[in-house]
Amino acid sequence: MSTTLERVNLNLPADARARLRRLAKAAHEPEATFARELLVDAIQRAERARFRQRLETSRTPERRARDLEIATGIERLRGQTG
Repeated sequence: MSTTLERVNLNLPADARARLRRLAKAAHEPEATFARELLVDAIQRAERARFRQRLETSRTPERRARDLEIATGIERLRGQTG
């Protein structure tokens, strides 16, 4: 994580705030620190999901078929099918 932090103000529904408070307390972290870690993790997951979606939409039917052949072969090697 970058050492430079920027301030963001958020409004949360009361129930989400209560859950955040409970989770932070259970983790023995300040609420703001815990919220920041959750948000950074969520951003990273969203970026990965977007990348995977772009990758998936760029695959041709031929590539999908080849990937399926490879996955099937790996499963056979592991004794999971057939």
